[in-house]
Amino acid sequence: MKHTIDPQQPRLFDPFEGLFGPLAQKRLANGWQSIFRAILLVLMPVKLLGVHFHPVMGRPTKELYSVAGLLYLQEVFDWTNDQAIEAYLFRNDIKFALNVEPGQEMCERTLERYRTLFIEDDLAAQVMNDVTLELVEQLDLNIDKQRLDSTHVCSDMATFGRTRMMGVANKRFLIQVQRHQPDDFDALPAEMRQRYAPSQAKLFAAKGLSADQRAKSRQQAAEDMRDLINRFADHAGFNKRPSYQALLTIFEQQCEIVADKIVVKAKTGGACVQNPSDPDATYDGCKGPGYKVQLVETCADDNDVQLIVTAIPQTAAEHDAAALEPVLADLQKKDLLPEEMLADTAFGSDDNVQKAAQLGVELVTPMPGQGVESVTPAVSAETSATGAAATPATDSAAAPATAASDNPSTAGMEKLTIDDFAVDERTGKVGACPSGRIPLQVLYHQGEQKDKTTIEMRPEDCANCPFREVCPVQKTKKGQYKLEYTAKARRQAERRREEDTDAFKQRYAKRSGMESTNSGLKRKHGMGELRVRGSPAVFHAIYLKVAGWNMSRTAASGKLALRAAEILRKLGFAGWWAACCSVFWLIWRVCRPWRRKRSITATLPIMAAIQSRDFCRRRQTGGIVWIFLLEV
Repeated sequence: MKHTIDPQQPRLFDPFEGLFGPLAQKRLANGWQSIFRAILLVLMPVKLLGVHFHPVMGRPTKELYSVAGLLYLQEVFDWTNDQAIEAYLFRNDIKFALNVEPGQEMCERTLERYRTLFIEDDLAAQVMNDVTLELVEQLDLNIDKQRLDSTHVCSDMATFGRTRMMGVANKRFLIQVQRHQPDDFDALPAEMRQRYAPSQAKLFAAKGLSADQRAKSRQQAAEDMRDLINRFADHAGFNKRPSYQALLTIFEQQCEIVADKIVVKAKTGGACVQNPSDPDATYDGCKGPGYKVQLVETCADDNDVQLIVTAIPQTAAEHDAAALEPVLADLQKKDLLPEEMLADTAFGSDDNVQKAAQLGVELVTPMPGQGVESVTPAVSAETSATGAAATPATDSAAAPATAASDNPSTAGMEKLTIDDFAVDERTGKVGACPSGRIPLQVLYHQGEQKDKTTIEMRPEDCANCPFREVCPVQKTKKGQYKLEYTAKARRQAERRREEDTDAFKQRYAKRSGMESTNSGLKRKHGMGELRVRGSPAVFHAIYLKVAGWNMSRTAASGKLALRAAEILRKLGFAGWWAACCSVFWLIWRVCRPWRRKRSITATLPIMAAIQSRDFCRRRQTGGIVWIFLLEV
């Protein structure tokens, strides 16, 4: 039976009165406990959690608000199951935050059961969103400026090399065969059984092996895996087991069949299994195996505290460049889109900038890549056919560096780009070159994609131009001076020019503050190395830890301490007001002049029943009022 107690329901008596001294009460009022109890506890997804239980039939569940809150706090403080249960049973500040009266109990198995329901329904994502939106509203945060970054997350799994991983997958399947079908296990070659008899930590663990010896061990593990796959492909008792499916996945990712021979792939990429215990984890070439999470945090100067407004968990192999679109979609869904978003170079492709601009977001990020030319020289048909560089040395992009230094007017001058040409921002029409000369002709919408523009200058203008040595206009074999560019190349040239300005550097400096947030999540909330594995459990932990970070930052700012104290004070006052009304109702019902007079001994059972019915167990004002109405 579903059992809930509304956190906003007033109490007749405070069960924590007398448990905390003045100093403890002050710390509670200024700490996260009051904020969670007064503002966040009511946001727990009790309705969705309660659909798994009957409304009136069966044994009552644990109080669902407190259970959901305990799961939340477990990830916030990175507790084990045992630590979470001890906090629930013995710590009075946790009982206060969860609105649990002293004497309530819970075991580890119950906590695990509710966590399973939480993960199956993906309730952690809703908790993170609800908590974030509520705190943003309560703090009246300015969301116009935000910063985006990703951070690596390790699940609770061992790090294996390719040989060890294949060996562990083989051994785990053999354990299942030996346990459920001993006859089939005995039918396997004795050499194979002996090879996988050692523990997982000792499989293919010999040290000091040469490269050839390691390659032979890897080949042996691959051949054993193929043998097991073929032997049990038609075995109804094993071909559906997760351990057998892991063999199929790993073999497909790590090996290939060439002329009926098993060949271990030289390169597999990052999107492959790293450990059979966590088949969802992938590999990042810079940070290793595991997962990552895309985080967006506010960074406006007028905010007293900055909060994370979006978290998108991913596997480690997914590139940051593809993450901007889902991040913006999530922000748009929550109506938290900023005007300006700071991000690192990985997010700074031109496509991402254009996608952000379509949503009214200015993506401020350096251009990815180094030394990429924003313009390309126009090459004649004759040059293209022969493949020869027919352009004079003084006009070639590969001309010696001394060519520019010989001309005093261009010595030390930065190479010009298409961004230096006079181009109408609205129409894209080219007006003049950097020296102010009008082009001979301009052809628009050229090329297969209809996105190329070709500028042709007068030969006499280019021959006498003081910027000739640094100009991107190139001379073709036919003696024409041309420049070809696309709108994308022009935008990139403009961005590269802007990156060198002091205004951009000052504006972009706030992005580095995201690194301290990533570090704080890992140090304070244990997000660097989680206690779980598998994407459902990992994502559950990430969402709740991010929500916990927002709660801890809010508590540190002190802005909601007074509001939380006011809410708790009103709950206590409302309890006494309801109690007074209940007593008045009782007196009015008992002492009505038109009612038959009762002796004192006749009214005593009524009073005893009123005081006994669930009073000692719940002491909730709403329940007391109903007792008065029903009994009297």
